[in-house]
Amino acid sequence: MDTVTALLADLVARKGDDTALIYHDEPLSFASLEDQGRRAASVLSNLGVDKGERVALWLPNCPAYFALCLGCYRLGAIAVAVNTRFRSAEVSDIIRRSGSQLLVMWPGFRDIDFLRLLAEAADDALAGLRTILLYDEGERVDNFPDAITHCERFSYNDLIQCKPYGMDHGEPDLGCNIFTTSGTTKAPKFVLHTQGSLARHAKLVADGFGYSTSKGALLQMMPLCGVFGYTQIMAGLASG
Repeated sequence: MDTVTALLADLVARKGDDTALIYHDEPLSFASLEDQGRRAASVLSNLGVDKGERVALWLPNCPAYFALCLGCYRLGAIAVAVNTRFRSAEVSDIIRRSGSQLLVMWPGFRDIDFLRLLAEAADDALAGLRTILLYDEGERVDNFPDAITHCERFSYNDLIQCKPYGMDHGEPDLGCNIFTTSGTTKAPKFVLHTQGSLARHAKLVADGFGYSTSKGALLQMMPLCGVFGYTQIMAGLASG
């Protein structure tokens, strides 16, 4: 269990039908979560994501966020967490500096004008993007700004209906997730975490906070794009 994907595989083997997450009153089992992660890996692979490449995740809390993280980990790629509270300058800067060529976003979330934020990006800040993967829960979005018209656009909900990815290229010492600092002095700095560090930390937090011996549930209010929120969901899952 020295990688995140191995940690989840162990949970599936022991309690695959048990509930891992509840989203909008719908339970999601450990087996289903792993399946979604494998399908997300297929989606990303089919879009050209390879080992070491960065995928920018500009999403609020939803199962797809974690599935895409698992997909990146399985491919040996790196998920780049982009805070949904960031404005245009921060978002475009993180995408540019990280070298992300694929952006996943939910443009219709709570009527927040994410597309306008992209439209306000500095000249050429998004020139390195080649693909945008659009997540939705029934919202219709049009009028994509000129800043991203050069990108291919795909629906996450359409592409996720694919076959699960069969391999696992994750390694304990392989970088897998980039979080950003608060940026109180200058632009937010990048902090790269490895699969091994995430898996070990999840178990330590689960044991240290008593999650492993609890029969309760965790309310995931903190955003997954930050270390506090991501630590919580990882520890909750690690506790089973």
